[in-house]
Amino acid sequence: MRRMTGMSRYAAMAAVIGGLPLGAGGQGTTTVARRAADVWNASGTTRASGTYDLTVGSIVGGSVAVVNGPVTVGGTIRGSLVAINADVRLRPGARVERDLVVIGGTIMGTDSATLGGEILQQAELLRYHLAGDVLELDREPEYDDSWWRRRRFRRAPTREWSRDPGYADFFLASRAYNRIEGWSLAVGPRIRRPTSWGAYNLEFFAIARTAPPMRWDNESVGHDAKAEVLFGKPIGIALGARAFDLVTPTDEWSFGDTEVGVASALLQRDFRDYYVRHGGSVFARLVAGRSVDLTVSLSDEQWLNRESRDPWSAALSANEWRPNPKMDAGNVHLLTTRLLINTRNRESSRVGAWYLNAELEQGGGRITRFGAPILTFAPPSPEDLWYSRAFVDLRRYNRIAPSMSLDMRVVAGGWVAGDPLPTQRRLGVGGPGSLPGYGFRETLPSSDVLLCTNSIVQGGTPPQCDRMALAQVQLRSGFLFGGWRNDSDDDWWRPGFNHRSSFVLFADAGRGWMVDHGGNAHDPLYADAHALPPLESFKVDVGAGVDFGDFGMYWAKAMNNGNDNPVRFIVRLQRRF
Repeated sequence: MRRMTGMSRYAAMAAVIGGLPLGAGGQGTTTVARRAADVWNASGTTRASGTYDLTVGSIVGGSVAVVNGPVTVGGTIRGSLVAINADVRLRPGARVERDLVVIGGTIMGTDSATLGGEILQQAELLRYHLAGDVLELDREPEYDDSWWRRRRFRRAPTREWSRDPGYADFFLASRAYNRIEGWSLAVGPRIRRPTSWGAYNLEFFAIARTAPPMRWDNESVGHDAKAEVLFGKPIGIALGARAFDLVTPTDEWSFGDTEVGVASALLQRDFRDYYVRHGGSVFARLVAGRSVDLTVSLSDEQWLNRESRDPWSAALSANEWRPNPKMDAGNVHLLTTRLLINTRNRESSRVGAWYLNAELEQGGGRITRFGAPILTFAPPSPEDLWYSRAFVDLRRYNRIAPSMSLDMRVVAGGWVAGDPLPTQRRLGVGGPGSLPGYGFRETLPSSDVLLCTNSIVQGGTPPQCDRMALAQVQLRSGFLFGGWRNDSDDDWWRPGFNHRSSFVLFADAGRGWMVDHGGNAHDPLYADAHALPPLESFKVDVGAGVDFGDFGMYWAKAMNNGNDNPVRFIVRLQRRF
C-alpha cells in the first residue's frame, strides 16, 4: 500500500549566534530526517553524492542514499531510496521495494512506478554534516515570529528541556540593528542543567549599545538576567524571575528582527519604534512538549523615552533618521497572560498546521503621558492609569497538494477595558508587514483608518488606534528551480535556491479604529466597543511574488484608494507569515 506522509518546517532568518550540532536522533530534527539518516548510516546502503542515475534493467540489492542529486531511477532497488536535498524522478517501470524518503526535493513519476513502502517527504532542506561516512543531523532553527517575546538576541532551547542537553558557556550575540542602539551586543554566561526532576536555567547578559555618543550610562549599557526552574518533563511547570534594562520595540508582530536590522543598517529605514523597559518580573510557565506554552507573568517596570540617535548606515544619506516617537513614561505594573500553540513542526501535521499566539495584558501605574497626541499633550502632573489590552495572531496552514498550500491568518487586538492605551500599546496597519499595498506609516488624507492619526500627527508617525484587525490569505506553490535541477552542473547555485522557490498569490484586508465611548457615532474613524467597523471600510490589497525561502520579492496594489496608488515592490527577508 502506498501512503504519502510529510511535513514542512517554516523557518525564518534570525541574527543570532547559537545552536548545537546533534546526532541523528537529536532534538530539532524530524521523523523524516531521522529515517533518512538511519538509512544512510546503515552498513548495507549504497551511498552517492551528486547526480545518481540507475538505468533501466539495473538492480541494487540493498538501500540507496543520495545527497545533492538529482536522482533518476529506471531499474530496481531492493531496499529503500533516500534522496537528501535532491529531486527524484522515477521512470516508467522503476521499482523501489521499501520506503521512498525525499528531503528538500520533488518526486516525479510515482504513478508509473512500483513502490513497496511508504513515501516520506519533507519540503525544507536538511542541515547535516558528514563525519567520514556517517551522516549527522544539525539542529534546525526555530521559527522566530513570537511577537510577544521581548528579547530576540538569543536562541536558548527552552521549549522542551526534557530532551535538550545541558550547557555552560559564555555567550556573545548581536541584536537587531536599529536607530536607537545601533549595533547592540549581548554578552555573558548562561548555564542550563537537566535533572531527574526537570531542569534549571541561569543566564546573565550585559548589553552594550554602540550608537553614538557612547557613554558609561544606561543609554549605552543595559542588562537582562533570568533564572528559571522546570518541574516535570515533558509536561511540566517552570517558575522563574527576570531583571532587565532593555530597549524594546513597540510593534514586533509585523516585522522580523533580521528585516529591521538589514533595512536600518543598509537603507537607513527603521520599521519599528522603541522605548526603554527597566525593572523585573516573576513568571510561571505551563509547558506541554514543544507545541503548547502558557505563561503568566507579573512585572514592575519603569518606562522611559529614547530619542533617535545617529548610528552608522550604509545608505550614507544626508537625510536624518525617522524620529522615534515620544512614548508614555512612568512606573507600571503588568499582569500578562500569554498562550502559544504551534503544531507546524509536528510530524503528524500531514495536511496542515495551526499557529496561535495570544496575549492579555492588564497594566496599571502612575504615568506621565508624553505620547498619544490624540488624547493629550504632556499633562503637567502624573496620572494614574489602568487598562486591559488583548492581542491574537491566529494562522492556519492548509496543504492542498505536496508542494502547494493555502494559508490564512487573522491578527486582531487592542483596548479591552479601562483607560485609553498608552502609546506603547496602540496599534495600526500598513506597510510591507501587514498591508504591503499601502506605504509604511502612510497617513490618509481623511479618516485615517491605517494609523488613526486624525489631524494630529506626532513626529515619527506612531500608530494611534485603539484596535486593529487584519486578515491575510495566500496561495503558495513550489515552482521553477526544482524542475531545472536535472544536471550536475547546477551545483553552483546550491543550496540557496535548492528547491526553496515558490510563487505566492495573496490578498490582505485590514484597518484600525478608535473605540466610541459616546458622541462619535457618525465618525468613520470610530466604532462601538462591541462591534467591528463596516467591512466596506477595510483597506484591501492584492499581490503576487516569488519566495526563495530566505528572501522574497513581491508586488502589491491597493484596491480601494483609487487609481493613483502605484504598484509597490517589496523585498522581504522572511516569509509573509
